[in-house]
Amino acid sequence: MADFDVIAVGGGLAGAAFALELARGGARVAVIERTPRAALKVCGDFLSQEAQELLAYLGLGIDRMGAANVRTLRLVSGERRASAGLPFAGAGLSRLSLDEALLNKAEGAGAEIIRGEGATALEPTGGEVRVRVGAKVFAARSVALATGKHNVRGWPRGPSAMTAYKIQLALCAQATRDLQDVVQLVSYRGGYIGACNVEGGQATICWLLDARAMGELGPDWSGQLDHISSRSSAIGDLLSGARFLTPRPAAVAGIPYGYKRHAVIAPNVFPLGDQLCVIPSFTGDGTSLALASGVAAAHALMEGKSAEDFQKAQLARVRAQFFWAQAVDATFKSAMTRTLGVGAVAALPPLARFVASLTRIKGVAELTGAAPQRAG
Repeated sequence: MADFDVIAVGGGLAGAAFALELARGGARVAVIERTPRAALKVCGDFLSQEAQELLAYLGLGIDRMGAANVRTLRLVSGERRASAGLPFAGAGLSRLSLDEALLNKAEGAGAEIIRGEGATALEPTGGEVRVRVGAKVFAARSVALATGKHNVRGWPRGPSAMTAYKIQLALCAQATRDLQDVVQLVSYRGGYIGACNVEGGQATICWLLDARAMGELGPDWSGQLDHISSRSSAIGDLLSGARFLTPRPAAVAGIPYGYKRHAVIAPNVFPLGDQLCVIPSFTGDGTSLALASGVAAAHALMEGKSAEDFQKAQLARVRAQFFWAQAVDATFKSAMTRTLGVGAVAALPPLARFVASLTRIKGVAELTGAAPQRAG
């Protein structure tokens, strides 16, 4: 007999949402999370309207968690700046707070949370999947592969040359005011750096470097920030007088932006979040995608659908969104198109709102309707 009906391998937003929704439906669920406690994860802390709607459906009120308001997009390239109102009321909330809150919700609904050791292998065998965690083996009728940007051996994604970093910091008073109500994206040759305020008067910055930029700047993260700051006063002013809240940033290499997993691992293995598809992070909708994939996969299981059914439906849901997200990402690859892009937004702010609306996930309302009844 299987140890659980379902195991979520990974306790980030996708895995926790999946586990919570199934536990609320009465399933025997376990979540295997490699970190023993809350830890930085390389992901922006920006929440779109869709992310907020999904979190509300899952029972989390971000206002009670102290989320910062974000209503304005600021684009920067060098010393050129442009601002535009977002087509929705966004928010800034750290993954440190959000992930733990969602895991606690899943545990409160009856899911078993197994922390401190990651899964080393998934072994689909007949009607079950065996999950190896250290010296232990757990069996479940279905499994969610929800390990975010970290691959499980045997089930890789496509290669990539992008490296990403994330760190939280306490800004000086002037920088905090300058970032109030704003998500700021500064593009440069080889990547971009994003920043927004989060709860508790803190801020988050994430930055990306391609292989060429990594080769030129090297692995020293503080040197990377110094270089970026020297190229744009928007970052220099932001970091002036700031205090980093951890000794070093979280970092991950080989992020395959634009990736979609079409191949089916097994009929009862559901890839979620970044293990299903990785949107260019410039658009700020990765959180929505993770949450939506977890809820949609849980609903698919309740309806007796296979992983293949789920993958086809979810990838169809994001097809147009990915097209526009990759177009936006391509715009900021060269100096000329970066300048043109920022200039276009400065001249016509509604353009940014229109493009931002095109890069949101669709169909959230149908996901947050009444949960389906479990098949059988």
